[in-house]
Amino acid sequence: MSDGIELTRGGQKKLGSLVNIKDLTIAEAIRERGGAQSQVAQVRTDYQNFKVGELANLAAEGDPDAETAIKIMKQAKKKREKYE
Repeated sequence: MSDGIELTRGGQKKLGSLVNIKDLTIAEAIRERGGAQSQVAQVRTDYQNFKVGELANLAAEGDPDAETAIKIMKQAKKKREKYE
């Protein structure tokens, strides 16, 4: 698996079953999962163009803003289902 972002063990744990979207930017991932621009806007501005895998690795190292970004991405689908 040399293509794309290399996930640390902790990064893989943070993403769980979502490792397949590790190479999308967090903004793309939120939208792809059904999230709106308002959810993208909740992610720290300088993190919006980070790859999901990079943020997962940062979250595993204890970065609270990266952790929040991953949570927002994971919740995007739940919110979409709630309002359909």
